[in-house]
Amino acid sequence: MKPLITLLFVLISASFTNAQALFEDESNVISYMDQKTFQNVDNGLEVSYGYLSIYNTYGIKVRNKSGSIFYFINCSIDAYGNFADIFGMSPEDGSNFGFRVYSKKLIVGRGEEGETVFSLKN
Repeated sequence: MKPLITLLFVLISASFTNAQALFEDESNVISYMDQKTFQNVDNGLEVSYGYLSIYNTYGIKVRNKSGSIFYFINCSIDAYGNFADIFGMSPEDGSNFGFRVYSKKLIVGRGEEGETVFSLKN
């Protein structure tokens, strides 16, 4: 009975560990973000990452509550297992935008004053 319990514990631990490593590399992050939008209803913002046909590249798209859309291209993606960081540059003025993405949320300004949490919309 004891070996059975030990085996069960090992299997549960292994499956839990595998579930945590959602973002192993850049391609995992891109696959995860495809067709997903994150929103913050308090600020009326929506953030997504995907193909931007207007620039013929992948990048970040931010829509504010008045419907204005801002794009950020030349993105860098760093995967850390259970989260990833994505940063891009505005083609309009060169400003930067970035966020940390987790399984069902992303955070803009992680660890800074005014940090904003976005929840998975779809």
